[in-house]
This record gives sequence, structure tokens and C-alpha cells, in this order.
Amino acid sequence: MTPKQQDEAADPPSDGPHLLFINTTGSARGRPRDAKTKRQIRQHVMRDIGKARRKPPRNPQVKLRPLHPLPPLTRPFWDQHPLAILEATWAMDAFAAYGLALAVSWNLSAKNSCKSHFWFPFAFKASNFCRSYLTGPEVRTAIHAQPTERNMIFALARSTENVSCIEMKLRDPDINIATADNVIRAVVGCICYNYIIGDLAQARVHLDGLKLLISMRGGIESLSDNQETILMLFWIDTISSLLFDQKPRFPMPSTLLPPITPHHHHSHEILTPLPYHLISLCPSHEAHHLGVVSALRDIGSLTEVIQSNLDAWGDDLWKEEVFLGTRLNPIAYRLLDSPPHPHADSTDLPCCFTEALRLGVLLWILGVKQKAQAFPGSPALYVNRLLHLLRSQSVKNLISTTPYFIPFQLWLLLLCATMSELASERISSLEMVANMMSEYDWAWEQVMANVKQLPWISGFEARVPSLSSEVELLRRTV
Repeated sequence: MTPKQQDEAADPPSDGPHLLFINTTGSARGRPRDAKTKRQIRQHVMRDIGKARRKPPRNPQVKLRPLHPLPPLTRPFWDQHPLAILEATWAMDAFAAYGLALAVSWNLSAKNSCKSHFWFPFAFKASNFCRSYLTGPEVRTAIHAQPTERNMIFALARSTENVSCIEMKLRDPDINIATADNVIRAVVGCICYNYIIGDLAQARVHLDGLKLLISMRGGIESLSDNQETILMLFWIDTISSLLFDQKPRFPMPSTLLPPITPHHHHSHEILTPLPYHLISLCPSHEAHHLGVVSALRDIGSLTEVIQSNLDAWGDDLWKEEVFLGTRLNPIAYRLLDSPPHPHADSTDLPCCFTEALRLGVLLWILGVKQKAQAFPGSPALYVNRLLHLLRSQSVKNLISTTPYFIPFQLWLLLLCATMSELASERISSLEMVANMMSEYDWAWEQVMANVKQLPWISGFEARVPSLSSEVELLRRTV
């Protein structure tokens, strides 16, 4: 309630008693006064009498004079849209659009367990937005309470601003400003945002632009003083190569440690004679065979590291994307960077089994990355190509004539079954498993005993009980 404004000129405030001075000459006793003077005397006397009789106000108003100016009034937090607060902190944050889209993606995947995220660990170190807000449950909950469309409009607006800033920098005549580290990070932020929303075509455009940007700068060597940016580029480059099954664009950082090889790797003794068997299939491509065997040994060693940490940490291991990525990405990089097998798609030759093993290693890596929410795409490309090879007559003849490859065949089929997104592909792979079980008169335990001769982690076994029942059902109908 606003207090009534008073005319200070008519009734000036005063702390002492009010005195009335009358302009007159001589004695006032017995002297007649004019009407104006009488009115002033009467008003002066009645004012004090009226104040004495007046009741104190029920809601007294006290005028306060602050020593310092008060801050401007703002609406309380719970009465604001969360993005109105976040927008004030965006500034030049290259990962703001990615962070907001990730928050929305997290909310959607909570409703749809089949949807995965793309967790880019460096965003939480390089981005105040992601670090301060996305990791805070209060603001994250508030964002999730808003309509998805509204949140994504904010993310799109921020991504558009990010692209505009990049274009403005690229127009600068100074090449050092146009190709500065913050421009590179901004492009990486755009790629991460495209991965989250599933716009892989636009991500490819940004990746090609990033390659050109690094080339204009003088190559990846020009970033030798900024190891974190080099690691960001390696991470994004490896993810894109896995998404599209293509050669990486940038060299692998020399600072990355090789995979940790445990002292005991007796569980994968089956890999020891593998080079000789592959060379006998295709003698003229020994280098390619050795690359695939090396990758199998690397994931075999990594399996024991992951399994020991799973036993110690439980599912918290899947939150350690830096720990997993620095060990997985170099293996995937070396496999993708090697020249393709000349007979990779030739299903008439038994040496196509080498390509099947290569696809199996990549599928295994994708399986671990999906557990860690670190792969934004679908493994459907690899599952489809691998099943096409395993269905070929040349591979069937190889398995029937060389029992050594039976565990490899079962391992590849179960990888397809656990990673497939189409029911038809899942059933097709399990039908082949059921046929092999009927042919060799095996129980499911014998199948898993063969599979575990090769790299396999307990994280893959979440769906194994359902696979077992499906295979038994198919076995009765085959």
C-alpha cells in the first residue's frame, strides 16, 4: 500500500514545538485583530489539539533513507524460466548449445531407454555453462520441467550465435585471429551439438571445415602447446570415423599411452595362433591380418582392465569416459587408419573373414562406448555388414572345415545379437547360433564358454538371459 504523499511546503516536518509569530505593533491585549490573524491563531491551536486527540495509525509508515543505493529488484528464481538465468552466463561459451541439448536428451532418454546420449567429457572442463549448471540437479530439474520444444529453441538460438561468431572470426584478415584456439573450440562445440540432435550431415560439414581450419593454421603441429585442444580434436575425429567407418582426419596424439597389457592374459590364448590361420586364408595380405590381430589382442588386454574395474567400481565405471576413451580410442583409430582389405566385400573368398573380425572389434568398441553413453550414433552400419559376411557361403565353409574359427563365429554372432536395433537382424544372428547348437549338440553354457575365449565383459551380459531363451525357442522351430 503506497503511503499518501503530503505537501511538505504546507506542513514542513519539525522535531520541536510549532510557534506562531504574529506581525503586529504594540500590545495585542484588548486590541481588535483582523479576520486573517484570528484564523491563523485558531488553526495553530487546533492543530496541536487535533494531533493530541488523533489515534496512532494502525500501519505506521516510516521513511528510511538508505546509505547506499539498493540493487535493482529481480524476480525470485522459482518465478523465472531457468534459461533466462543461463543466458546471462553464456557469453562466449562454445558448449552452451551442446550442454542444453544434452540436458534435454537426458530427459528424453529417461522416458525412452533405447535413446543414448553423447557425453563429451571435455565440455565440462572447458564450459562454465556445463560445469556450473548442467551438473546442478536443481537447474537441471527446472530445465526438464519446461517443454522440450522451448528448451531446444534456446539451444538452436545459441548454436546459431556460435556459428555467427565463427563466421565473423573467419572473415578477419589476421590469420592468427581467424584460426585461434577459441575458434577451433567453437567448431568442436558445434559438432557436439550436431551429434546430440542427430544432425550427422551438418556435423560432417563442420568436420570438413575443421580440417581446413587446422590446415590454414599450419597443421596439427601448430597446437603442440595446447594438448587439451589436441585431445579434443582426436576425440571428435575418432567418434566421426566410427560413425561413418572412414579414415581419421588428424594424426593420433603421441602423448597417448598404449593400451595397458595385464601380466596375465591366459584367457585369450586362442589369439596366439590366429595370425597363422589368417595368413593361410590370404597369404598376400599379411600386414592387414596383423593389424586386425593386434586390435583383437588390445581389446583382449583392455577387457581384463575393464572387468577388474567393474568388479571394484560397479556401474560407476561407465561414468569414467576419459578413462575408457583414452584406452578405446587409440585402438579404434589404428584400426580405422589402416588401409582397407582389398577383398573386404568379396564374400566368395574365405579371407573376407578377416574383415568380419575387424568389424567385430569395432562393434565391441561401440558396445563399451554405448555403455559409457559416449557414442551418438547407431551401430546398425556395422551389424548389417557383419551379418552379410557371416551369412556368406565362404564363411560357412570355413567354419565347417576349420573348427578353430567356431568360437570367433559365435563371438561375432552374439555381438550382432546384443548390438542389433532391428528385430530381423537379431533373429537372423540367433538363428545361426541355434543352428550351430543343434549341429554340435551344445547347451547354452557351452556356447558362452566358447564366446568367453574372446574379449567379453559382464556389461554385455545384461541381455544374455533373454538371448538364451530366444535361442532355445528358435532351436525348437529350426
